[in-house]
Amino acid sequence: MDAQTVAGRLDQVQLVDVRYDSEWNVGHIEGSVNIPEEDFDARVGEIDRSRPVVTVCRAGTRSAEAAEWLRGEGFDAESLDGGMLAWKWAGLPITGRIAEPEPNPIDMQAFHDELIEIALAVQARFGADAQPSEEEIRGFLRERMIGEGKTPEEADAFLAEMGGA
Repeated sequence: MDAQTVAGRLDQVQLVDVRYDSEWNVGHIEGSVNIPEEDFDARVGEIDRSRPVVTVCRAGTRSAEAAEWLRGEGFDAESLDGGMLAWKWAGLPITGRIAEPEPNPIDMQAFHDELIEIALAVQARFGADAQPSEEEIRGFLRERMIGEGKTPEEADAFLAEMGGA
């Protein structure tokens, strides 16, 4: 459910923010309750089954999973598409600010070397003149990550974060 729709229905829905306490404490949507996703089993009784639920996280991934879990438990639940970021970008009010992850310095030389290695591996796999589809490249990258020790779930999550998979 998009941010404007949720904002227009605040009196009809209950907002359940599934982010960690530390994220929620920095800033949240007024009127939301904080029940981190990992606490759902223990705290599901705090959610009113008679009212629709809209789950919220930073960007929409955790809240989508939480809404799916709640639907499995019999709740009328949806996720706030795009999470707190979409809410902020829509110009809607937030108490505080959105918690941002600590910057992780990038070793630019290592990043450059990895990109070159991947480009050469794609060329070797598909041929110098080939034009592989996005799906073929994603499949190749998934296989490569798994071959380097990532689990299929980690590879899929990375590819999803990079723009859908």
